[in-house]
Amino acid sequence: MDQAQYFYSNGKLLITAEYLVLKGALSLAIPTQYGQSLAVYPQSDEGLTWQAFENENQWLNFYFSVDEILNSENDISVEKAFILELLRQAMILNPDFLKKSQFKLETRLNFNRNWGLGSSSTLINNLAQWAQVDAFDLLAKVSKASGYDIACAQNDTPILFQRSKNRIWHEACMFSPEFKEQIYFLYLGKKQKSENEVKRFLKQEKDFSSEIQEISALSLHLLDAEKAKDFDKIIEEHEAITSNLLGIPALKQKAFSDFEGSIKSLGAWGGDFAMIRSDWDKRRLTNYFESKGLETLIPWENMVLEDENEV
Repeated sequence: MDQAQYFYSNGKLLITAEYLVLKGALSLAIPTQYGQSLAVYPQSDEGLTWQAFENENQWLNFYFSVDEILNSENDISVEKAFILELLRQAMILNPDFLKKSQFKLETRLNFNRNWGLGSSSTLINNLAQWAQVDAFDLLAKVSKASGYDIACAQNDTPILFQRSKNRIWHEACMFSPEFKEQIYFLYLGKKQKSENEVKRFLKQEKDFSSEIQEISALSLHLLDAEKAKDFDKIIEEHEAITSNLLGIPALKQKAFSDFEGSIKSLGAWGGDFAMIRSDWDKRRLTNYFESKGLETLIPWENMVLEDENEV
């Protein structure tokens, strides 16, 4: 009997160029210390058994055959339908995949799946590794997303990422501010459906060339910010451009106008995480956000995956 196989992918946070990364802007993104594993075990029974865990708590458990992958029914859960579609597309990309179909699969998230840190992208990257297909190709079969999250899944340092019509480019970069102990990541308590936001934004036919140029420059400027005040200024400029682009107020203006420091929405506006930079100590920060009903505040050192040799 074949041996077990193990795969792991990093979670993600998009620091700059939310929305405009879909139009070709240069973005800065970070892989997270949180991620997802996939274990593939041989089993004697025909078909595939799928079990999904979140912080040791099982939240999915079902069986399916290869025939179900190829001819999936309509009356199944959203989660099962997504997994079957991923496997079906992987079989199209690699016709030799799942010619043998006696497996038990276990996925394990080490973070709350509502956090928006990449429960789907880490799954896609793990399945691509198992199926021996290109993860970006697999993503393109099921989504119109940029792919920065797949790049984060595959890298252990912050990256610059850019996608044009015919090309995906990403490169490791040095993003480790001297004042990073003043940077936190705040969970806003509401998971955004990224795919819906992607589709909505891509429908727009406006010329974004000016905004793309500005945001791309800010992505690079953020890497070079040596002082906290410069960092804050870049964040404020970025938020103002995106606010004007979307026609909605920036997060700090809308919900934290009395906050001392910078606040930047990460990813789709209105949910998931925000990046915080402030001179306030952690106790004051915690008290401030808890007074707003927000209790998940993660320091840089517990969120960002960095190459220790480069820090």
